[in-house]
Amino acid sequence: MSQVQKIGQGMAILMITTTVLTGCSHVVKSGANVALGFSEKHIVPPILAMEDADMVCNSGNALTPAIMSTQDMGADPTRIAILLYSAAGTCAENRALDAELRYLRASKAGQVTEAQDARIEQKRWSAVAAQRQYAGYQLLEKRWQAKYQQELGESCPKMKSDIDQTVYLLGLISGVQAMTNDINAGGSVNVPKDIAAIVERGMVCLNNEKFWGAPEATRAAIWTLLPGAGDGKPDPYQTLKQSMQIGEQKGVRLSHALYAVAAQASGDDAKIRDALKQFAAARSDEKPVNPQFKLIDSMAASMVQGISDRYWTEHTGKRTADDGMQKFWDEQEDSSGLDDLFNASEGTASTAKE
Repeated sequence: MSQVQKIGQGMAILMITTTVLTGCSHVVKSGANVALGFSEKHIVPPILAMEDADMVCNSGNALTPAIMSTQDMGADPTRIAILLYSAAGTCAENRALDAELRYLRASKAGQVTEAQDARIEQKRWSAVAAQRQYAGYQLLEKRWQAKYQQELGESCPKMKSDIDQTVYLLGLISGVQAMTNDINAGGSVNVPKDIAAIVERGMVCLNNEKFWGAPEATRAAIWTLLPGAGDGKPDPYQTLKQSMQIGEQKGVRLSHALYAVAAQASGDDAKIRDALKQFAAARSDEKPVNPQFKLIDSMAASMVQGISDRYWTEHTGKRTADDGMQKFWDEQEDSSGLDDLFNASEGTASTAKE
């Protein structure tokens, strides 16, 4: 059975369960938990293995309400819901980016009203992204407190399953993304700013090698973003580079995306260009993607592409060229096309003379 068939079968079972189960609460709760258990076992791994991040983000938009409805039946949808909220947040982030690029182009062209409209749209979609990502983070926070009787970031109870650890990672990263998008939205969602410090402490609970260098890369990115967070810590950019090497070896380039985020926040052109070039080199054909986590690698690629498009649009008024992460506008020889045409003309003239 193909991955798509498995996902379709699982979603059908879940939808049927959530809509037709009636009777005593015990039966309803048991049925909902069975459906969620099936989803976590047979649907989550194939979703993580899918390369089409856009398809998964749209699935997050469509399926999250159905998944969350199982809460009213007494079930716990946390693990699959965090993945879906994270995916749905990506959709909103992409819409916010499109609006931001429109704002940058309008500003360059002196189109004041268009620029103002685009900025309003960007803030609205950033708020939607923040809401979705914060909802995922809050689910993790609530489940952690209920299961371990302590706050996130306080200590590291043992997480037995790989899915628990993967969801924990995604939930923490969603918290940081929610905080960033809320800032872009003007603080309209009121995401607490102390999430960054909680995530920085919480990431030490994960094995850095196992999770592609992402835990330490997340911590290092926070050290660069949060004043005082890096005091007494290793050099953040050195930590990011080390984590990127692990990510490249493991076939998941999330650390590269976090380096790009930190570089963009620094405003340093050299760092931004280095981050983009490093990612482009890490995505070459001879460096394959981890087949179990193609989705996370694809989401990381989307993050880097957005940073690249923003950087290119700020400077040129257009998105990244096909090879724009490897060679930038001021590194290209604009005359090459004319030289080729001139050389071709010379060759034709020479032939005619002969």
